[in-house]
Order: sequence, then C-alpha cells, then structure tokens
Amino acid sequence: MVAFGSTMLVEDGYSVRVAMATRAVVAVQEGECPPPVLLSFEALRSLRRRPARKAAIARIRSMGAIPLLVPVFPMRMPFSYRLNGWWAALVVWVACRVFRIGIVHAQSHAAALAAFRALARDHRRRMVFDVHGVDIEERQIYGDLDEYSPEYSLRRRHEREAFGRADVIVTVSHDLQRYAEAILVSGGPPFAHPQIEIIPCVLSFSASPQDVEEARVKARQRLGLRGRPCVLYLGGTSGWQLPAEKVAAFAALRRTTPSAFLLILTGDIETFTELCREAGIPANDFLITACPHKEVAGTACAADVALLLRSDNAVNRVASPTKFAEYLSMGVPVVITEVLADFAEIVRDRDVGAVVPATNAPEVVAAAIRALLLAPIDAQALTRKRCVVASRDLLSFESILPAYRRIYRPDIGASDSTIALPAEASRT
Repeated sequence: MVAFGSTMLVEDGYSVRVAMATRAVVAVQEGECPPPVLLSFEALRSLRRRPARKAAIARIRSMGAIPLLVPVFPMRMPFSYRLNGWWAALVVWVACRVFRIGIVHAQSHAAALAAFRALARDHRRRMVFDVHGVDIEERQIYGDLDEYSPEYSLRRRHEREAFGRADVIVTVSHDLQRYAEAILVSGGPPFAHPQIEIIPCVLSFSASPQDVEEARVKARQRLGLRGRPCVLYLGGTSGWQLPAEKVAAFAALRRTTPSAFLLILTGDIETFTELCREAGIPANDFLITACPHKEVAGTACAADVALLLRSDNAVNRVASPTKFAEYLSMGVPVVITEVLADFAEIVRDRDVGAVVPATNAPEVVAAAIRALLLAPIDAQALTRKRCVVASRDLLSFESILPAYRRIYRPDIGASDSTIALPAEASRT
C-alpha cells in the first residue's frame, strides 16, 4: 500500500498531480494490492466546509483510494512549521501500522519531512519523495523566508534529511533532477544515490485530433471569432505567471495584426480587464471570462496560439506547469519561454509552437505569435494535430505508467523504457 501527503480540498495543478499519481498507483498494481490510502493534510477552517470536504472524499474514492483527511495547525500560529512537521510524522507513523502500508509516497517537502521522521528507523518500508519544485527558493522569491534566518537553516536541514531517506526520488524536470542530485552530495557526507524518475505534470484528457478539430469549429462559432486569429491565456494573475507581460505582448501583436483576438480564461476577471484597458486594447478585441474546469477544453480549443511565459529564476527553471499539457491536448500551439527547458525542447522537437528568450520582451513574443498565425491554413491544421499527438505521447496519463511500474512493480517494470521527455534523456 501507499500513503500520500497532500492538500486535496481544492482542484489545482497540485491536486491534479496527486490525483494522477494515485490513479497511476492503482493502475500499475492491477488489483493485486489493497487500495492506497491518500493522506490529505488540511487547514481546520477548510475542513469545516462540508461541501468541499464531501467533494474531495468523493474525488479520492473515484481514484480507487481510501481518503484520510487530517487537520493541521494554522500557518499563522507560532511555531506552526515545527508543530505540523511532528504532527504529520505521527499521523504517517500511525497510518503505516493501521493500514499496513509498505510504501510512503510523499507529495511535497512537508510530506517528505513527515515521512522521513516516521520512517527514520524503519527501513522495511520504502519512501518515495515526489518533488514538485524548489520549496525553499520559492519561499525566498515569493514569500518572506530570509536566507539568514533560523527557519531557513532548519528547512535546508530538513530538505537534505528527506532526500537522504528517500528510496526513490520523483522530479518533474531534468533541472529539478540535478537540483536533487546536488543536495544528495552537499552539506555533509554524500547519501547513497536513490532511484530517480522524471515524471512531468500530465493530464488524463486525451481526445483524438479529429475530436479536437470538431470542438474547435464549434467553439469558434460560439465565440463569434469567424476568421479572427485568437491568442489564449489560461490561468491567474499571480506575479510569477507574468500577466502584464502577456497582455503587453498581445498589445504589440495588434499593432501589426489588428484582427487578433485575446481569449483569457481566469478567475481574476477584473485584474485582467484593467490590464487590457491600460494597454489600450479595445473591448471588442478581448474576452475575459471564468470557465468551469470541465468546460475549459471545449472553449480554449478555439485559440490559434497559447502563451506560457515565465521569468528566469530558480523556481521556474525546474517547473513543469500543467497548463502546457492542457494547451497541447486542446490542439493549441504554445509560445513558451526558454526557461522551461524540458517543455521548450518538446516545442522544438515536435514543432508545436515557438520558444522565446527569458526577457519575454513584448515585441519578441508578438513576433513569435505572428509567425505562427501567418502560417498557411493547412500548416496550422497539421500543427494542431502535432500538438494533440505530442500531448498523448509525452504528457498523458498513459505516458507516465512505465515510470510508476518501475517504482511500484519493479518485477515487471525493468523492461519499460524511460518516459520520453526529449531534454537530455540520454543522461538520466
């Protein structure tokens, strides 16, 4: 059996990855083991929201797992980081014995610390550390973690302990793999090199190119686009998603392609509307709307180009944004920043968009969009088909199963090939 550490009351990129991992474990075990236990560490205030709690439990059960939602101390409470670390470790220790768990699969640094403490003297059970990103660097850049504070040193020590205890390390990118390998040999005696697997963020959605093309025609008719080229952004207005840069790039595009239309699917309608107005984009040249998750694909596939821009920093260099898989699965080529190296390599190798420098200069991004929009109609249709095929081959649920067989069914997984991410695959 296996236990996950996660937050599951909201459906976002994090919970999608946890869901994919849970489903993959169930699939590769093929009914030969009891269902996995999914430990979900939640804020007490969130657990009091009965509809969200019931929806999360139903979602976890639909994956074939046993839900176990556990409250944690509020983050604003003094010493909450230390208290939650020991509390989560106790929960994992108890769950391992009550449910006779053989593998603890920790999703996130906090869960990995809990697993390390629960299994520090228990080497009969295996530990999988599923590393989603660089937790400490993210807190430094987007939070208030001071490099010279005691908490920084404590988190660094805990991170190294968690990596050192892991029997298997799962990373979302090659750059994150190198980050993990550096930790294993720094700060003290080197640890034994664990098994490392690269599993990017993927989707379960896997429509055929024909289905996507039919949905595209309907979506464009519904949106009244007619022959207008459409640029898509899917997501929020957090600073790291560069919302202003995306709007600026579209404004630059309009200067040479005045018929272009901007489609933004977001929960931050007011912020994006204000950005478009400040950029001088006429109201009839953009649509900013919220869209239920299950309806996103049926609307976003109307686009001709999607934007995925990131700044050049430690957090983005190791990232694996789920929206890249979403864009490709909907047949939409992507203009992507070179910072996202693994995905940029897919764009180049599969010819499913354009790669731009990390400066994200509006005129440069606009030129990349324009080049894709000016391609002949037949060539654009072939690009859309390549997008769907690349999503299915590299970023679908089925594409990650070989890696999970190597982790959970090594008796049958040794013959499976490594997941086909092109970037530096020969060096992993």
